[in-house]
Amino acid sequence: MANQNKTVVAGFVQKNSNKKFRIKKQKGTEVDIDIEIVDDGDYEVEKLSTDDLPTTMNDGNPITWFNNFGIKKNGQYINQKFKVTIPGISSMGKSKLVIFDGNGDPYYYTGQIINDTFEMTDGDPATGKAP
Repeated sequence: MANQNKTVVAGFVQKNSNKKFRIKKQKGTEVDIDIEIVDDGDYEVEKLSTDDLPTTMNDGNPITWFNNFGIKKNGQYINQKFKVTIPGISSMGKSKLVIFDGNGDPYYYTGQIINDTFEMTDGDPATGKAP
């Protein structure tokens, strides 16, 4: 079971409103992603480093990480609905969306992806693709 070290990377979160944020890419394979939290609230969004994330899936497929972030409310990671938009994920071909929430192993996302947008409820995910 992999534990995720959380290294906050300052200066890569753009707050567009109380519910909409852009997490900017920090290095080569990363991409800018947009998140929209469904419910109103006072949220703190952090860009987290992708350096310490797992590099392969259990099936051996290599993972390319898009971004890593955390959403907090009152100092705690949220457990409520939010939408993530990652440009191009609707047309990744054979690659599958990978999620790593720091608990257990990375897993393939099985929900719907519509217009490069998908829903999550775990406020501390890393997102990527494999292979």
